[in-house]
Amino acid sequence: MHDNHTGYRISVVDEDPLRARKEARELLAAVAAADSTARLDLPEPGGPAGAGDKGGPSAETVGLLLSAGSFVAALVQVWLARIPQRTIVVKRPDGTTLHITGKEAREDDTLIERFLAEDGDDGAAAG
Repeated sequence: MHDNHTGYRISVVDEDPLRARKEARELLAAVAAADSTARLDLPEPGGPAGAGDKGGPSAETVGLLLSAGSFVAALVQVWLARIPQRTIVVKRPDGTTLHITGKEAREDDTLIERFLAEDGDDGAAAG
């Protein structure tokens, strides 16, 4: 993970690294027009799955680094809602994370947007 990036990180969690990369690229394509700084954040080659995510999932995580914004958050929410079995992890610059599935995205169509809009003053992790 590139810790020097000050924006948001969205990780696609999957036991299959190839599928995780494919879906991360699909998500990147969905947000690239709204956030020109968005880029893939792939795991270090040869590193253990989920490395750097203490207490995180043991599955492969492929991420996107982006500057966010409400339109980008809406695009992520729409993308995630199409895949009910998918789990993503959204991490704010303050380190607070939100784990959300496609099913949850369908049930609450503003969850990611609200999470990204919070200022993080309370320091509590969501999800």
